[in-house]
Amino acid sequence: MAVLEITQLRLRKVAANDPALIQSLSAVREKLQTNSQFYNCIKDPALIYILGLWPDLKAHQEFLDSPARDEVLGPQEDMLQFCWTVHVKLDGMYLLPLEAPILAMERLRFKKKCVEFLEKAVAKHTQQLQGNHSFKTAYGWRCDVAQETYEALVFTGWENAQTHGSFTANVADDNDTAILHEQAEMVQIIRCRNLE
Repeated sequence: MAVLEITQLRLRKVAANDPALIQSLSAVREKLQTNSQFYNCIKDPALIYILGLWPDLKAHQEFLDSPARDEVLGPQEDMLQFCWTVHVKLDGMYLLPLEAPILAMERLRFKKKCVEFLEKAVAKHTQQLQGNHSFKTAYGWRCDVAQETYEALVFTGWENAQTHGSFTANVADDNDTAILHEQAEMVQIIRCRNLE
């Protein structure tokens, strides 16, 4: 199954809307053929996110371990500082709400081995999100962590960040969502705009 790479990078001496940055990111996308999309964090504009699709986790790991990594990513090292990468099982980029003005990514990390309950709860949470707006919703489970840790990522699209913020505040009162958040050892919400 294909995997979605989500990488967080911090900008160095360059603005998110700098044409040189977009050109560099686009060149990497073309070389790697990952259909990558580039997003800028609304809360912290010094952060960008790259979402790209790999045939499988092994393909991305092999690239990172290869000499081609330095050749392809080396030119960006003066502009970008690596923060983290996660991988989620996802069949294709078409499942993501990439057409939305705002992309929200919700990271939910769980430690307990209650995957069946979590699967149902995350699916219900995603359906609830889908029922409240016209953009796609998608979710997937991280596939690059130790088996004692379970992390789901939920992707939703929004007209603006305020609408998402209001929605998440109202949904917090929902019993199923409250249980989901109680079971989570980490809940991180990232709101961002497409750089292109």
